[in-house]
Amino acid sequence: MATTDSSVNPSGPDAPDDPGWKAAWPFLVAVVIVVLALGAIGLFHVVRPASERLTDTAKITHAINDYYTAKNSITYDKFRDASCATDQKSATFPSAATFRDAAQRSRDEHGNIVVTDITETAVTGSTATANMHWNYNKNPSNQILPLALVKQGDDWKVCGPKGP
Repeated sequence: MATTDSSVNPSGPDAPDDPGWKAAWPFLVAVVIVVLALGAIGLFHVVRPASERLTDTAKITHAINDYYTAKNSITYDKFRDASCATDQKSATFPSAATFRDAAQRSRDEHGNIVVTDITETAVTGSTATANMHWNYNKNPSNQILPLALVKQGDDWKVCGPKGP
């Protein structure tokens, strides 16, 4: 015999196990806040990308790393792009073949150039200097190389004599 006592299996709008939509409001408010926060962060990155928020010192560090990464990977186009216009126009600036041969010879003999730190960065208008601490991976003796850089447009480029 089936029982129809509503106290055994309550149902209806006043049932104690069904909190209704009132209990979901805190969760929904939290979801809206998270979505708005993520939207604001995304909009901020679109309006002002990370590359535009870098300080000159950070941009200089990136320029030096780009220059020596190009030498390590023997990528002439990236090496040329990381070099200042004055160097590129110089009669002593290497051709692609000369660069490739010299970089390969150096890499075979000494290993890759390892930039361990960049310190004492000083910016004066559109020129800068920095000390690069480096070594070859086959010779871990740390050395310091002073570098000169120039600003071309929004980018910093390595310029002048530059060691390894």
